[in-house]
Amino acid sequence: MNGSVRLELELPERVRVRLEELRAMNGADSLTEVVRRALAAYDVLLTAARERGDKIVLRSHDGTEREVFIP
Repeated sequence: MNGSVRLELELPERVRVRLEELRAMNGADSLTEVVRRALAAYDVLLTAARERGDKIVLRSHDGTEREVFIP
């Protein structure tokens, strides 16, 4: 075995469609790659917000900012 674990997920159709859209947007080779990247991003955000107490802020092109809550 190569250190991988196979998971079977039951997702609503709208979530699968969104995963496909995200795959196309970022050029990922597979839905697995989209999920892997999403988990990596979530890990970074959650660690910053919960463990370090950092704030996650989105800044739009016009300079307006909004804080994002990470549940």
